[in-house]
Amino acid sequence: MNTKKSEMPVVERELWVENRLGIHARPAMKITNLALQFESDLVLEKDNVAVNARDLLAILTLDCPQGTRLVLRATGSDASEAALAVCQLFARKFGET
Repeated sequence: MNTKKSEMPVVERELWVENRLGIHARPAMKITNLALQFESDLVLEKDNVAVNARDLLAILTLDCPQGTRLVLRATGSDASEAALAVCQLFARKFGET
């Protein structure tokens, strides 16, 4: 069965950067590594700028200090699972404080 991307499930979630140092290289790498585990396309958006969550440098260009609001958009067959995993990573503050 050949399913078009436009017919794939889309999950959108609001995320807040809560760790003290914001999204720097280590959290960006955690997001990227997590995104690579899923089939779905994952996009992070800040102030109408959207980047691929599999692209570490693109994530860093969003400039996300503590308190930043992001929108996560997951599109694909495992979109719900992918969105949940990313939300949990943000909720755990990337293992930082």
